[in-house]
Amino acid sequence: MNRSEAFESHAIGERVPKPVRETFAFAAYPTRSASQTLWRALVIVGGIAGTGMAHHLTPIELINLHNVYQRLYYLPIFAGAYWFGFGGAIAASLLSAASYLPHILVDWREMRGLHDEYLAAQYAELIMFQVVALVVGLLAQSEQRLRQRQQRTSRELAAAYQELRESFEHLRRADRLSSLGELSAGIAHEIKNPLASIKGSLEILADDFPAGHAKREFVEIMSQELHQLNTIVSEFLDFARAPRPVRALCDIREVIGSLKVLCSKEVVRHSVELAVSVPETLPELNLDASQVQQALLNVVLNGIQAMPRGGRLDIVLARSNGGVRIEIRDQGTGIPLDQRTQIFDPFFTTKARGTGLGLPIARKLIRAQGGDIRLREGHQGLGAVFVIELPSGSDNHD
Repeated sequence: MNRSEAFESHAIGERVPKPVRETFAFAAYPTRSASQTLWRALVIVGGIAGTGMAHHLTPIELINLHNVYQRLYYLPIFAGAYWFGFGGAIAASLLSAASYLPHILVDWREMRGLHDEYLAAQYAELIMFQVVALVVGLLAQSEQRLRQRQQRTSRELAAAYQELRESFEHLRRADRLSSLGELSAGIAHEIKNPLASIKGSLEILADDFPAGHAKREFVEIMSQELHQLNTIVSEFLDFARAPRPVRALCDIREVIGSLKVLCSKEVVRHSVELAVSVPETLPELNLDASQVQQALLNVVLNGIQAMPRGGRLDIVLARSNGGVRIEIRDQGTGIPLDQRTQIFDPFFTTKARGTGLGLPIARKLIRAQGGDIRLREGHQGLGAVFVIELPSGSDNHD
């Protein structure tokens, strides 16, 4: 990898500040396990219970110690707010009040009259527990919402960052594939000339081996394989070339009529019944009739070859959004689910001698007209249905 390629491969990552990239690994609000939740709850309850026990075990005359213990109740309230939010703070404050109330009612009972002001202050402290719990609980709830908002933003940034990286990689891959495609197309074009010479030479040699000759079989094998090579190279060049449609107003019914003639031999050879359904009126379309015909022929031949034991192939035309929708339905075995996303990929084929370029070329030609082609499952899962949408003349763009 040279210096420029190394820069390209890391360019996206380097543009994102490191602190931002590190937040992508930041988890949502930390999830607590059951044991951790139980441990924290026990710490809070234990702190409240220990403080209450200290009150009961300390002589009532040691007021300064009791004042210290009284302030210790705030620690479980803060812990409840921090660990469990608003609900945890309120629960801790109620438990603290419940723990401290018996000390007021029992331990200070004998001291009434002598410390009435102090006793009133203790009741006020119970109220302060709830006020503090309310304040810190609301603060904890606000902090939790802010944290969740930050985490949501971090997740969105992470998703955007990942999408940006994927888009960058797709662009790099597309650029490389484009260069490779141009190179391959040039090689394929150069192969066609030697193939034409070989074909001409083979036809001359074939005269020396008439039918019945011992070596005639080899001549026929060479001819068949040469034809297969020429077909592969031609289809590859058709796919590699960017289609430039020469549009003109045309009647799609005439295109379908020519299509029936072109595939008539294949229909007879495979014992297929070809049925065409065309409405009385259809809008004229502004498109390249020859390219559309080539695309339809590829799809029709694909449907015919999907029925080696014969069957019925339906071509149904209808109006659609000002344009024309064409459905090509076969009665073959259908296309497995795991292959439906691959049928338009170049060179993907399940045929022994297929090139895997028929459907990709068809899609490329249809999209060049501003239309689209998609696969739809056949009736009750039988066969395949290819739906081709051709827009009206106003929707086409050069």
